[in-house]
Amino acid sequence: MKVDEVKKIAVLGAGTMGPGLAQMFAVAGYEVALYSRKAETLDKAMAMVRANLATVVGHGKLSRAAADTAVARIRPTQSVEEAAKDADFVMETIAENKDAKTHLYAELDTLCPERTVIASNTSSLNVFELLPAGRQARSVCAHFFTPAHIIPLVEVVPGPETAPETVALAVALMQACDKSPVVMKKLGPGFIVNRIQRAIGETAMDMIQEGLVEPEEIDSAIKLSLGIRLPIVGVMQTFDFQGLDMLLAYQKNVGKVYSFVEERVERGAVGAKAGRGIYDYQGRSEVEILKKRDELYLKMLDYLREIGAFEPV
Repeated sequence: MKVDEVKKIAVLGAGTMGPGLAQMFAVAGYEVALYSRKAETLDKAMAMVRANLATVVGHGKLSRAAADTAVARIRPTQSVEEAAKDADFVMETIAENKDAKTHLYAELDTLCPERTVIASNTSSLNVFELLPAGRQARSVCAHFFTPAHIIPLVEVVPGPETAPETVALAVALMQACDKSPVVMKKLGPGFIVNRIQRAIGETAMDMIQEGLVEPEEIDSAIKLSLGIRLPIVGVMQTFDFQGLDMLLAYQKNVGKVYSFVEERVERGAVGAKAGRGIYDYQGRSEVEILKKRDELYLKMLDYLREIGAFEPV
């Protein structure tokens, strides 16, 4: 199935993630069935969709007419059968409960057409162990971040038997919804962002527990340093500016050497100063590279100060 053949999308689960996902698909022009077992959950979800859209309209990102059309494309339902019927793409976002997901996947296996791609928003469970064998090739994880209708990233993660065409469809669909998908090579615990965020969060809590710092000071420290740098150079490109040779020396001192770092250093790809490192700088000089980086840092710093981003929300 190609992305232009996708007409109906079922969003299963109308709690934390469901409203934003339904809104995202509807704004992109898809007919959406939004499922929850409880009528009050659906009522709350639709109210959230309307409130979210009002915010987007207020910021000039969408017209009032387009927002109204998007709401009209979302059909709330308490019936899994109604949601799954003729669905081309299912976005599962129910509670992180193995038994509940296993039961739902079994239902979908009987209700959905053979062509249907089943995607899960989970990053904490191996859903591929829960899906019926006959659905493995057309199943994938598509992990969004709250608020799903705003944050661009979607982690697309294949299972052991996921077909390449399924990954390609998921990527194309996310792009059609104005998202920026990143595809993992294979399933790993926590995927990318949650695994990194968990390490940061646990380290921060350790420092608080040890009486080293107050929570507010941690947030200030991150906002005033990593918060400026990460949108520009991410995590890995940062090492190009530190120098991979220096990084390798540190790794040897602490007894934990990473082969991909050592291999680059051995061939002289030590970072921006060499024109190659984690990234290839296409013949640009170190001065040119640093100039572009620093100009972006200054723009980011000015903007964050302008909007008051260094104060608590």
